[in-house]
Amino acid sequence: MKLLFVGSEIRHELGCAASLALLGHDVIYFHVGSKYKPVSWRETCLDYARLKVKILEIPHPTLFQTLLNIKSLISEAILQYSPDVVVSTPSVPYYIGKYLASLNDVPLILRVWGVRANKLVEHIVYGKNYLEIIGFIPSIMHMLKQIYSSRIVITLDNSTLKFIKSLTLTCLKRMKLIYPTYAALYEKHSYFTLEAILPEIAQTEGYILGIVTMSKTGSVFKLEQPLFKILYMIAKKLKDISVIVCCGTREEAIKKFKVDPPTNMKFIPSGVPDDILKLLYERSLLVVIPVFFKSVSNRLLEALFYKKPILTNSIALELHPELRDCVIVSDNYNKYPEIIKDLLKQSTILEELQQRVKIVWDRFFSSKVQAREMLKVIKEVI
Repeated sequence: MKLLFVGSEIRHELGCAASLALLGHDVIYFHVGSKYKPVSWRETCLDYARLKVKILEIPHPTLFQTLLNIKSLISEAILQYSPDVVVSTPSVPYYIGKYLASLNDVPLILRVWGVRANKLVEHIVYGKNYLEIIGFIPSIMHMLKQIYSSRIVITLDNSTLKFIKSLTLTCLKRMKLIYPTYAALYEKHSYFTLEAILPEIAQTEGYILGIVTMSKTGSVFKLEQPLFKILYMIAKKLKDISVIVCCGTREEAIKKFKVDPPTNMKFIPSGVPDDILKLLYERSLLVVIPVFFKSVSNRLLEALFYKKPILTNSIALELHPELRDCVIVSDNYNKYPEIIKDLLKQSTILEELQQRVKIVWDRFFSSKVQAREMLKVIKEVI
């Protein structure tokens, strides 16, 4: 079977495509990303296997550019591919996917998460972005248009499923919940070591890990601020514990957050390869990932993929209720230092959490589950 995936999220979209490629299907992942790369084979790592997946990448156009001249965005290799099914995500990938599905007269499957209108409260509370109120109704109408133009809709989390079902008449559209899996893009030669690239971090014996993307700007950057404040507070109150912040530098933190980070707060610049990211997760004692959006969190998914103990908040359980017994949950962020201090005194609890995470991952998030459930949907529509 020939399957074409069109998406803008390299982690779980590529994970979905790769899980089906692992079963022997002919798969191309069309990534609406940051640069142009022709169709090529990329080494992709899932939870149970490594394989090569065909990937095409184009720079992310605006929605207007896509609607104005969609054919100019698609290479000849894709136009001649003739898939049996097209799978896309919302917005720009949806319009590209819809065009290619219509061109080949094949079904379009829409995978949905993080609906903009469903994140209105978080945009206002954490991002102080009141303009989202204006876009609330247009966001719903745009999403409904995409839903009704697709053969079947897959949601990646419970919050999105409930929100779409609450919209008028969406009960008429076939819907299915399938949790995402994760894909890592390791280098061909695994010569990366923390000692060579991040010697200061390599000498740190066990630490708390958090990821704050400091390169973001505007209202989106404001959503990074709550997590940084939490990690900063942990480092200030637990001076004998190292707190590693990935995807930013100390200089960026001083400039953007207007604080002087304590010496036990260490920083890793953005752009580190997946090989290093893997080592960072493996050496961490605990990952702090409160989720501030009702949307699939790549940070949360990544920590689950690496089977790490996790401290998060209740929004994570709105997305994935099955995590209830394998993660530590608290919405009282002021108590995070106390929670962490108690956890680190009891290594058996951390070990038990790791085992529970593995069980939940295998049941709901693994590439095997992803492939099995996606294949059921695909067979329904062809």
